[in-house]
Amino acid sequence: MKLEYIGHACFRMTAQDGTCAITDPYDGGVGIAMLPLTADLITMSHEHHDHNCEDMVKGQPLIVHGDQPAAVGGIETRAVLSFHDDAQGAKRGANAIRIFAIDGLKVVHMGDQGCMPSEDVISAITGADVMMIPVGGYYTIDAKGAQAIIQRAKPRCVIPMHFLTQNGHYSVIGDQHAFLTCMGVPNASAQQALTLLPGSVPEGVVLMQPQADALR
Repeated sequence: MKLEYIGHACFRMTAQDGTCAITDPYDGGVGIAMLPLTADLITMSHEHHDHNCEDMVKGQPLIVHGDQPAAVGGIETRAVLSFHDDAQGAKRGANAIRIFAIDGLKVVHMGDQGCMPSEDVISAITGADVMMIPVGGYYTIDAKGAQAIIQRAKPRCVIPMHFLTQNGHYSVIGDQHAFLTCMGVPNASAQQALTLLPGSVPEGVVLMQPQADALR
């Protein structure tokens, strides 16, 4: 699988057979230009404009909402429901945590997770090869909240997302630095893309360069 970070909570995952999935495409309100993308599958963690802008992606993709399962080519996905806030969804609603099976890998995209997940959800996401997790705070968990989930779910590789980048409009959220410091890797270098196979997944935190923007 080839993994690329587009920006905000949007990633592109390409299976060995060429099947391409895009997570949480955003619109111009984020402040970051969406790259021209084509996909076979789009997943959306929830229905906010910075996570569900399917019109920004070309092709004729299968579009998956909520906890709907799907299988396209070499990619299968299911979801477990949690919350976008720390009040059982009363503030911002539900959040679908996506679990992908791609090329023998378990990949978890946490969406806009806003709290410590329930025991059932933790059980479902435990042992991921790769976990993409929000770290910016305010709308989602912050650096310490992300660290607490990581300590319980024990993913092999962790990729921070949903943090403030150079052109991002959401100034109330933090950048990547607090999370990197919290995880003991304050000087992590950003990776442009990852090629991942079972048995060759990097351990620990991997900072990825958002292709649609610059890091702060």
